[in-house]
Amino acid sequence: MQKNILIIGGGPAGVTTALTAKSVRPEQSVCVVKDIADGVIPCAIPYMIHTMSDPSQNRMGDQSLTDEGIEVINDQAIAMSPSLAEVTLKSGAKLAYDRLVLATGAKPSLPPIPGIDKAGVYTIQKELNYLAALRNELHAAQRVVVLGGGFIGAELADELSRQGSVETHLVEMMPNLLSNAFDTEFCQHIESILAGQGVQIHTNSKVQSIEGQSQVHGVVLDSGEILPADLVLVGVGGKPNVDLARKGGLRITDGGSIWVDSYMRTQDDKIFAVGDCALKRDFFTRKEVPVWLASTATAEARIAGTNLFSIRVLRQIQGTIAAFSTNIGGVSFASAGLTCQSCEAEHFRIVTGCVTAPDRHPGNLPGVAEMKVKLVFADRAGVLLGGQISGGPSVGELINAVAIGIQKGLTVRELDMMQIATHPLLTPAPTVHPLINCAHQALAKLRKR
Repeated sequence: MQKNILIIGGGPAGVTTALTAKSVRPEQSVCVVKDIADGVIPCAIPYMIHTMSDPSQNRMGDQSLTDEGIEVINDQAIAMSPSLAEVTLKSGAKLAYDRLVLATGAKPSLPPIPGIDKAGVYTIQKELNYLAALRNELHAAQRVVVLGGGFIGAELADELSRQGSVETHLVEMMPNLLSNAFDTEFCQHIESILAGQGVQIHTNSKVQSIEGQSQVHGVVLDSGEILPADLVLVGVGGKPNVDLARKGGLRITDGGSIWVDSYMRTQDDKIFAVGDCALKRDFFTRKEVPVWLASTATAEARIAGTNLFSIRVLRQIQGTIAAFSTNIGGVSFASAGLTCQSCEAEHFRIVTGCVTAPDRHPGNLPGVAEMKVKLVFADRAGVLLGGQISGGPSVGELINAVAIGIQKGLTVRELDMMQIATHPLLTPAPTVHPLINCAHQALAKLRKR
């Protein structure tokens, strides 16, 4: 069967590529092959444990595709032949293509820990039935150990703490939770919230083994401490799913991703790759980085979907800015770009500003939360390199303003003079707006140098 545009993968990257391609070239046939019939929205997986009353609320259906005349095939791509421009499915069907997009995502990685294959040890899969069954197991468990203190691990621990009856341990080998996204003061704030909710946090800790006969009953740390466990959740991330690309002879990077250029093209000009399976380059250093986000994936998908047959939009993705946001214990945290720690590791000379202010005005209005903004600028040039914010729900959108500022090379002087809209019920006061005051503070430091 001949397809004009064939997309392998039904996650956010695959879906967005398909919808973009169909919008740009409505006359072309678009087909999405996905090996999970009932997928889920990846970012909402932790909230299937407690916040959602029914796991099916997180189902990622096909209607957005079928409504646009996009064909969906539930099958698994097991082989590809770039020379024949053909993909073979597990069912035996062969699909020929004019353009192929690999959106095969990432797969969970299991650290080499003795006993990690025991019953009761779960990875995070993106399949509704699997996650619904895991939810039932978690509701029945009395003692849960979460491995990995990144976003997934912290959000899972936060959700588990809301059940009340479960003893939750969170194990992280780094000195702080979420240390790849935040500087120490933000990490410690997150840790204090989780600890206040009863989560027992073990940082600077490695797992030596998982104990039990066939069923897990404990986790042994390198300190010798044994954490009792009915269930272990592995939230240490994953690795790009490049099996199909490797079989097809495509170039795989040292970091294990499919190599792509700035237009998401592989070395074969008929084949593109987007999302977690594709190479990510840091916005500032251009180094390969393991940053896998749905927001990045969909941006890449729009580039690929627009430029499949000809370059219609010039380079828009100069590298990943790594914009994150989360909510722990009712407090929002967000980050974009470089932290002070990452600047130090890359030898960037920097100046910072850090201020707090109520997120509404006056500060005694109901529902007011303290907003903290920290911005990082390049020394001398004053270019915005990164930002971190904590506070109420508005943090989730304010970090997007920081992200676009990074993308467009906004300077501390431009930010200091930024014109903004304010309202008592929606924003900090214009006289103390933390984004502007943060820039003003950093600018004052620059003037003294």
